[in-house]
Parts: sequence; structure tokens; C-alpha cells
Amino acid sequence: MGKSDKAQAKLHFEQRKTNSPAGDGTENESEKTPEVPTPEDQDLRHILASMQHSLTQIDGKIDSLSYRMDRMSERLDKQVENLDQTERRVSTVEDGQTALAAG
Repeated sequence: MGKSDKAQAKLHFEQRKTNSPAGDGTENESEKTPEVPTPEDQDLRHILASMQHSLTQIDGKIDSLSYRMDRMSERLDKQVENLDQTERRVSTVEDGQTALAAG
């Protein structure tokens, strides 16, 4: 490479360094512009916040329903147990009546 080629490559590198749109750390720090959210960005952020709030509410409702279902299941289990005991008593009484009638 000749001296002019090296000088041209260096100039190209310096230009790339100050104009790098990639944000890859090669751009000149003094030329960075702060990111200003667009109205579309603000709308999307509002929608996202609203969706997160809705999901939190839904999650709370699911927890509440799950708790209620657990309590109902416990009550149903007790009722089934009571019915089983009643059936055993009825069966015992019927067996006793059959034995008295036969004997």
C-alpha cells in the first residue's frame, strides 16, 4: 500500500467512526443524540402497561377461583364421606330387618 492509500483508508475509518449508525461503540460519543420516544412508542408503552395490568388482574382472579375450587372440592369430599357412612348404616339396618323377618 502506498502512502496515499494508507491516508485514504485512515480517512475512511475516521469518517465511519463518527458516522456509525450501528451503535457499535465506534461512533463519536459527542455526536450521539438522545433517543426521543415517538408517539407510536409512547402508544405501545401505554398498551403494554395496560396489558400487564390486565394480566395481573387475570392472575389474581385465577388464584381466587383456584382457592374457591379447592374449598368446594373439600366440601364435596366430606359430603361423599357422609353419604358413604349413611349408606353403610342403611345397609346395616336393612340386614338387621331381613334377619328379623327370616328368624
